[in-house]
Amino acid sequence: MGNYHSGDREIGRSDTMLVSTAYLPPIDYMAVLTRFRDVVIEQHETYPKQSWRNRCRIVTASGVQDLSIPVSRPRGRHSKTGEVMIKPSGPWRGKHWRAIRSAYGKAPYFAYYEDLFAPLFLEKHSATGEVPLITFNEHLLTAVFRCLGVPVRLSKTASFSKNPVSLHDLRDRFSPKASRQLPATFSDWPGYHQVFSDRLGFTPNASVIDLIFHLGPDSLHYLKGIDCGRLPPGIPS
Repeated sequence: MGNYHSGDREIGRSDTMLVSTAYLPPIDYMAVLTRFRDVVIEQHETYPKQSWRNRCRIVTASGVQDLSIPVSRPRGRHSKTGEVMIKPSGPWRGKHWRAIRSAYGKAPYFAYYEDLFAPLFLEKHSATGEVPLITFNEHLLTAVFRCLGVPVRLSKTASFSKNPVSLHDLRDRFSPKASRQLPATFSDWPGYHQVFSDRLGFTPNASVIDLIFHLGPDSLHYLKGIDCGRLPPGIPS
């Protein structure tokens, strides 16, 4: 299992990746993240809507399904990502876990990794106690790191920088928006067997848990084998 460290960090290291927080991130996000030893999560940006920050994508018997965490923004559209809270009311945690279990319960490695993820969805939470979205995402990312065996040092920004120097800034690279005017992260996706591929075909770039539950210990090898040629120069291979 990899080492995991957390804290606040000033920006400015050339071997560091700066990225937005993400809820059970997509595979392209993880393919790049695992090429770095130091990853900084942006928490001082103004929180945008319709992003991977509170949304993940799974593959079900009916096709692709997006799961969205209900959040509250204490300062409205001026709220920073680090201030965004998960709404304490509503049964979304149980619904999300049931959807994940239904989608991947028959995947080869679901039972092997289930105990790493299930407690984060099923543990009891106070009806009034709010949890920061960035914290919940961090706990899930820690579980993902453990599955992958990746020694990543994870921290959060100490302040906001629009144009950080000597840093791989990928905060706006990963998005579920089909209309986003950014070049595709990857031009080719290696296929792997998915539970419903016999009826749906191969579905690329789902949440990293799609990869983990299907490939298990080979997940990191898959991520390392993805060609990052369409990303900015200097991404480690």
